[in-house]
Amino acid sequence: MSETTTPVLSIVIPTREGFSDHWIEELVKIKGNVEFILVHPPGAEKYPITDTRMHQIVSPLRGEIIQRISGLMNATAPYTLTINCDEYLNPDIAEITLQYFQRFPDSWVMRLSRKNFEFGEKDQLAGSWATLPNMDELKVCGKSQGNQNLYNDRDYMMEIPIVPFTNDFDLMCIFRDRKDHYGPHTENFDKKVWVTKMVQETCKDIVGIMPFVGPFKYVPFWCLDRILGLSIQAKFFEQGKGKIVGHLLPQPEQIRIENNPPEYIRFNRYGILSEFYLIKLFPQYGYMWNLVINDLRRVPILYLRYRLGKEG
Repeated sequence: MSETTTPVLSIVIPTREGFSDHWIEELVKIKGNVEFILVHPPGAEKYPITDTRMHQIVSPLRGEIIQRISGLMNATAPYTLTINCDEYLNPDIAEITLQYFQRFPDSWVMRLSRKNFEFGEKDQLAGSWATLPNMDELKVCGKSQGNQNLYNDRDYMMEIPIVPFTNDFDLMCIFRDRKDHYGPHTENFDKKVWVTKMVQETCKDIVGIMPFVGPFKYVPFWCLDRILGLSIQAKFFEQGKGKIVGHLLPQPEQIRIENNPPEYIRFNRYGILSEFYLIKLFPQYGYMWNLVINDLRRVPILYLRYRLGKEG
């Protein structure tokens, strides 16, 4: 890729120590005009590689939020996708992205179909990828089409409506689980292709509310996923009210996800402290209050489960 050529897709990846050579060897098999932005934790060495599409940043702080935002703000392509360093992409992901946004130029997001694998299943992870039908040949299912029941059909992509932010505040969230998050809308940001301009404008808003007083800032280690996915949709909600913001692509999968190695066991990350940002940014939406109050209510339950698991 020449220095004067703008890439089609920016693929942003916050890394941890010890990611595998196998993973990066598969990553660079992605075809076309893309840029890879690896954001390493403090003190990490940059990976020795000659692929000119690879850009590497060493973050001043460790954590998903600071590492991911650092990468997102350095993206130069019109479309951006974030993955982790144990996730594998269809080598044709750039062409899939181009085809999708050419067909749906007003979309905000293209959600990838996924397939999960146990740690160490390298042969399956690196196996051949099935080719999707031409994007123009895929049909659409969803509420506006009156055919939501077809979302498991491989010939259909599913509509993603905008999050229903105008749902009323539900006082009962203090006593029971919230009900307004069900449906085909999406809260999370990760593993989806978004319009870069919208992402970067929203990231600036999130960074802008991190300071407490003067130089003191709160930078949570994780949970950017839901904050950013919801904030993009809330920020642009007035101009997109009631609209379809994107589509979920059908199987066969476009992303493969390997479970963490034993030393990095996945656990339920609880993001209530970082999710207070949603209230600070968008206090007018009942949906945000329902989310945060529901999570606050669950703090004692999750703490008890943690203690029992630790003692067991």
